[in-house]
Amino acid sequence: MTSLPRSLQPVAGPSAWKPTDFAHDDAWCYPLAEHQVAQVLQAARAWAGRDFRTLSPAETRERLSSLVPLADALAADLATRGFALVRGVPVDALPQEDVGLVYWAIGQLLGTGLSQNAKADFLCPVTDMGVDFGYSGAASQRNVRGYQSRADLNYHCDPTDVVGLLCLRQAKAGGASTIVSTPAIFNEMLATHPEHLAVLLRGFAYDRKGEEASGEASVTPVIPVFAPHGDRVSCRYARSYILGGAQKRGVALTPAEAAALDCFDAIARREDMAFKMSFRQGDIQLLNNFTVVHGRTAYEDDPDPARRRFLYRLWLQLGDRTPWRDEGEAMRWAFARFGRLGRTVDEIEAMEAGQSATPAH
Repeated sequence: MTSLPRSLQPVAGPSAWKPTDFAHDDAWCYPLAEHQVAQVLQAARAWAGRDFRTLSPAETRERLSSLVPLADALAADLATRGFALVRGVPVDALPQEDVGLVYWAIGQLLGTGLSQNAKADFLCPVTDMGVDFGYSGAASQRNVRGYQSRADLNYHCDPTDVVGLLCLRQAKAGGASTIVSTPAIFNEMLATHPEHLAVLLRGFAYDRKGEEASGEASVTPVIPVFAPHGDRVSCRYARSYILGGAQKRGVALTPAEAAALDCFDAIARREDMAFKMSFRQGDIQLLNNFTVVHGRTAYEDDPDPARRRFLYRLWLQLGDRTPWRDEGEAMRWAFARFGRLGRTVDEIEAMEAGQSATPAH
């Protein structure tokens, strides 16, 4: 058994939270003020019919000037506590395409939007598309993404700096979002199951779900689950991608590897670890993917397609901001940037024009 570095210490500070920390603390929730809602609606009217990809950051900051201080506060929260929620985006007062445009603009106040799949979707619809998502390894579940289903989703992070979800319509029943601090999971494992940490510090190769470009590997290099950085620890974790990576490499997980993943999942699913969030219409949930994993309960949809659960997802890259800039190459990019996934608007346009993409970092 590989021994642990003697320097490993529990993580202190706001990133290593538990849900009881917020029993009397709602500082993570930012309701929009009336003047901010009015400015969002005014911007939407001015931008009506525009392709969201043509909005410049300068134009966005001018039109949504009242949200700039909010974006700065959100970025600070994401860098420390790791999550925040904006409440009251007026989605019911706008056509769906204008909601997407405004959401993209709000995201620009925080960072750069990235493509999220082989189709190069930047505003990704999170809704049931009838796919068979699960963790059994069945052929029908290969190359399937969880956001396209209404299945229960294990705790995972998305392969970007920050993920944002805007709720347009709630499910008829279920679909609750829960989040867990990964530094808190690390602390629990260090205290009670240190035998698994060596495996997680080493890491796993991830399946690219068939979205790699010609000539690219179908699996990533090895990515650590936990990466200590002095007084903090960052995390990358998505079990379905780990299992798929092992399957594509033709190398079964060892008993020690499976036990380490089971331990991570078991701690994340404990009631004293998971902070539950029920999305309201007009909520934006923002998560730092290096310090928070998120999951979702299975849900039941309304029979009427116009009333079915629908969220827009943004992947945001926060450039050279701390702490994201301090991540290693494998942690920040191996799972996040291949094929047409994890690219900027300019890069996708260059690809479509037959040119090579330039690195986003």
